[in-house]
Formats: sequence, C-alpha cells, structure tokens
Amino acid sequence: MLVNLAPRHRGWLLAVLVLLFLGIAEAKTTADTKPPEPRTMLIEPGDIEKKLKQPGVRILDTRPLPDYAKGHLPGAIRVDVKRWQDLGKKEGGFQDAKGWGEKVGQLGISHDSQVIVYGSNPPDTARIWWTLKYLGHQNVTILNGGWELWNKEKRPADTASPNIEAVKFDPKFQTDRLEEIDSLKKSVQAGKITVVDTRTTDEFTGKEVRGKRGGHIPGAKHLEWKELLAEDGRFKSSEQLRELFKQRGIQLDQTAVCYCQSGGRASVEAFALELAGYPKVKVFMRSWEQWSADPDAPVEGK
Repeated sequence: MLVNLAPRHRGWLLAVLVLLFLGIAEAKTTADTKPPEPRTMLIEPGDIEKKLKQPGVRILDTRPLPDYAKGHLPGAIRVDVKRWQDLGKKEGGFQDAKGWGEKVGQLGISHDSQVIVYGSNPPDTARIWWTLKYLGHQNVTILNGGWELWNKEKRPADTASPNIEAVKFDPKFQTDRLEEIDSLKKSVQAGKITVVDTRTTDEFTGKEVRGKRGGHIPGAKHLEWKELLAEDGRFKSSEQLRELFKQRGIQLDQTAVCYCQSGGRASVEAFALELAGYPKVKVFMRSWEQWSADPDAPVEGK
C-alpha cells in the first residue's frame, strides 16, 4: 500500500502511524501503573437492613459475649475471635483443614453464603474477614463503621441468639495471603517485598516492648492501623488510602507484608491495602510475637 503512494503522502502516513503507536504505548503504560478498582469489600449500615432476612446471609458479630447479649444486629451470630486466633497460633494451625472446617461450618457458613462481619474492635473484625478469605470464601464484607455507627444511627437491634444449623465447609487455603516466618526472613534479606508495621510508634521504635525484644523488622515501613480510619470509624476512601500508602513508601507493584503483635491490626492494614487496589497483600499472622522470640530474626530499633 505504501509503495503505491506518492513520497509526500507516504511520509505523512508513516508519521500518523508512529503517533498512533506512541499513543497506544502511552495508554498501555498508564493502564499498567493505575491501581485496579477495589472489589466490594465494605457494606454501609443502610444496605445491610435490606439483607437482614435474606436467606444465605450470615452476619458475624466479633464482640465479647456480654456486649453481644445486650444487643446485636438482628440475626447476627457471635464468633469467638480468640478461639479462631488460638487455632492459627498452633503449630500448623493455618493448615488444619478439619479444624477450620468445623469452626466455619458450625456458624452455618458455606461457600455460597454471603458473610458480613462487624464488631466494636476493627482488628477483631478484620481478623475474621482475613481468615475467611484465607480459607477461600469469596463473599465476605465488613460493615463500615461497625457496631458503634449502627447503634449511633439507632438501627434495629436484637437480643435473641439465632438457631443455626451446622453445614459442611471445606477450606480452600489461599496460601498467597499468608506469610510465614521462614519465607519472610529470606524475603527481608533479599529486599523483594515491602514490610508494613501497623503497630504504634512506641512499639515500632522499641520504646514499648511487647515481646521478647523491642524494635521492628528491618526495612519495615511504619503506618499505624488507626490512620486508616476516619473520625466516624469508617475506612477512609480508596483514593485517600492510596495517597497515604504512597506517602509511606508502600509501592503498588511490590508484595506488601503486614504485621503487628499477633495479626489483628495487620489484618486491618491488609484490608485497607486491598480496598485501595493493591493486588499483592499478605499478613504475617504470627507477627512480632513470633519474630521477636526467634534469635535468628534480625531486629532494628532498641
């Protein structure tokens, strides 16, 4: 085709093709670096009211039993966060398919259920969210603002405990969500990940010691989990979170590994990172409790 064109027309056409190619390449580069749109991870109080009596919806309350007994979302089932945490802390606990199958199944949760988690303590709520996602449940959301916002808005509450029939639940472990200490030590040495410390400043620096040693994992970025929330207890917007993570040096193209003392606060950070569109997020669930007790695990700070 170009051969049959006059030289001046041929040059003009070549210039157009070059510009078109450059435009496509630029658009592709922009698309590659733009964070993906976050999945539906949060549900607002008004949207839950429409689901309270829908079959297949399971609402989990992560608060202590006395608080649950005083009042909870209609139909909500209390989940014992400590028992879930204790199973994860056992040797090989996060590979215990039978144990996790029983804990989830006795709450009447199958892989087809829509699960909504809420509470008064975001680390407890996020721990249950993360665990269910790790176990392969695809439809898990968190009530934005938790019990405090629900109660403040004078939405319906109940004191009756629902009768739940246990079902069969087969975990499908999502190992790319969990970080273990041995692989973390290798990754820290290689510098191929971004480690995110979600504890307080005093814990990070070593001024407050909550473990065998004080300090933090070498090279860790510090971003306390409370900074992820707005004044009303809701999570900040995806855009606000992305800007905050960027300011703290948490890169979109690297795997982010979150840790705290025992996994709860790290789960809040992992949730916020995924909410902001970060595609590769892990939680070191044994966290500082295990890291500080390992003499071979390096430490920075006091």
